[in-house]
Amino acid sequence: MFLCGVVLAGLGVLNDVTITQASAVWELRAADPAAGWQRLFTQGMRIGRDHIASTVYTIAFAYTGASLPVLLLLEVYGQPFGQTITSGPFAEEVVRTLAGSIGLVLAIPLTTLVAALVAVTASTEQARAQAGDAPAHGHTHAH
Repeated sequence: MFLCGVVLAGLGVLNDVTITQASAVWELRAADPAAGWQRLFTQGMRIGRDHIASTVYTIAFAYTGASLPVLLLLEVYGQPFGQTITSGPFAEEVVRTLAGSIGLVLAIPLTTLVAALVAVTASTEQARAQAGDAPAHGHTHAH
């Protein structure tokens, strides 16, 4: 159950960040149609680093806020700081933050790479279709 909770907690953040990252790559491609996938990846990762930093902070603040009631309960019970830090509920929040952050750090480069490759491939196919080298929309017309 704990692992499922960690996965579900991180999915919303990953969804938001990966969609935004892919959108940024497509906008970079629109601004520079001649850019290859390597250039799009490099430029996209510059944006991705900012996404990672801001989202890791968001995850940390969200989990810290969620753990405040646990910390208050532990304070009411008068447990020492060391015991509080190593308690199950507190450790659970730390693991959630770390798992979400690791997933985020891995998702950004992967999303950026896939978006750059797809953006270049889609633009190339669209240019061919407009030039008449390939059938538009994948349809062939027999005359």
